[in-house]
Amino acid sequence: MRRLNKTTKTMNNLIRTGAMVIALTLAGSTGSPLMSEQNPKLESTTAEGNEFDLDHALDQSWKQNYEEVIAFIKQHEGFANGHAYRCVAGNLTIGYGHIIRKGEHFPTQITKEQADSLLRSDFRQAIRTAERLTNLKGSRKLAVAHFIFSKGCGAFTKSTLRKEIALNGDIDREFMRWCWYTKPGTKQKVKSKVAEGISRWECKMWHRDDNLYAWGRYFE
Repeated sequence: MRRLNKTTKTMNNLIRTGAMVIALTLAGSTGSPLMSEQNPKLESTTAEGNEFDLDHALDQSWKQNYEEVIAFIKQHEGFANGHAYRCVAGNLTIGYGHIIRKGEHFPTQITKEQADSLLRSDFRQAIRTAERLTNLKGSRKLAVAHFIFSKGCGAFTKSTLRKEIALNGDIDREFMRWCWYTKPGTKQKVKSKVAEGISRWECKMWHRDDNLYAWGRYFE
């Protein structure tokens, strides 16, 4: 009986150690510690119970990555002081990239709070589209949702990116293909520095949770 209890204790220690390794790797990949003053609840769980709450860690990772996506969209879309404007594609837009649809009516100027609410609603739709068209999880789902938000559902549906995701192909290459555009009035292909920056960011977000895929966490 004593030997059995010792074996059980050893196995429990291994499980806790494995969870800690995953969590510490996750913290390194996101660039911000998971156990810090910014996450007192998680730190308390670890200190008092001597066990790491892996589900909470994953939830924290999703929230951090999600908010990073929102902040990045705000950065590259701009606010235009809350007024409606024409985007690069010529669509009437307001807030942080919200395309004004037929039947929608907005005041002459909206607040940043209103623009933030519109953005989160639009991005939730992009996430649902990513979930419908792929089986991706975590940061990979967020990277594709950002692609859908920026380029449109139709562009993703027809893209080789979607095919390469299904084939587990070279995703970085597919993201970077969207740096190029045809110069108006010519057949010349030109690289956009802005689009290149967006594509590189999407690549980084795609790889953010690579360690979790490697551990098999997203295949359970």
